[in-house]
Amino acid sequence: MVVEGEWEPEPKRTPEFPIKDIPPIVGKLFRSIAVVFVILIIFSVMFGSIFVSVGAGEVGVKFNQFGGVEEDELGEGLHIVPPWVSVTKYSVRSETYTMSGTTGEAQVIGDDQIKALTLEGLTLGLDITVRYRLMSDEVSTVHQNLGANYAEKIVRPTIKSSIREVVSTKTALQVYGEERQLVAGEMLTNIGEALGSDGIIVEEVLVRNVVLPTRVAEAIEAKLQADQDAQRMIFVKQKEQLEAERKIIEANGIANATIAKAHGEAEALGIINEQLAKNPNLINYKYIEMLQGQEIQTMLVPTDQGIILDASK
Repeated sequence: MVVEGEWEPEPKRTPEFPIKDIPPIVGKLFRSIAVVFVILIIFSVMFGSIFVSVGAGEVGVKFNQFGGVEEDELGEGLHIVPPWVSVTKYSVRSETYTMSGTTGEAQVIGDDQIKALTLEGLTLGLDITVRYRLMSDEVSTVHQNLGANYAEKIVRPTIKSSIREVVSTKTALQVYGEERQLVAGEMLTNIGEALGSDGIIVEEVLVRNVVLPTRVAEAIEAKLQADQDAQRMIFVKQKEQLEAERKIIEANGIANATIAKAHGEAEALGIINEQLAKNPNLINYKYIEMLQGQEIQTMLVPTDQGIILDASK
């Protein structure tokens, strides 16, 4: 109820949008964009998201529902792909594959130690770790030929085969002893050549442990100990030889010094005799000079002088 004289607020007016002022081309553009977004939403619901994020150290492999695996991989970052294209991500970082007899260390549960025969027919157990990675530009080939489970399909059997091939050309002592690093280098080359054609780079092979038959291990340990003892004896012998040479040099030095001293004394006596022959009284002078400053009660002089001097007076 409105009382006469009271103020009434004016009703709010809806501002009129001047639609007639929008150019027709802009309206068509807006309608086209809206149609595209609606289509993309429908495809996203039907086939999945069109936005794909590839993380650090990863490569995305595209699979086209109408054409199969595409060769161009997706690098790190955010990508827009058609809804009919699915993306599988692969790590291109360094990975490791371990086969070991120690529980919990290997990819396979249980005893996964590699058994290999040596050149002399002995069976060795080897704990091996291989470090490898996928080639960034070959990930599509790996995906097409091997799939995501490529490590079990190709890496594992290749490692076992290559390790056994290398060990078969070596003796147990070469694999177990000081040549282990050289053997590991041959394994690296062998495995790298085998996996390189599949788009896999092998970076390192570690021979972590070598298990020998008990009797062989004892024999090798004894041989290694004997080699160490022989090397120690060679060192001791060389040390003693050097010490003997030092003593010979020292003795020669002393002998040379004695000879030089004798020569000097002989020359000095020759000079003295020469001077005495010229002056016989020189010996009396030297004798008296030697006695000066000494407490002597009686002094004897040569008898041919004919006198005795009392030193107490």
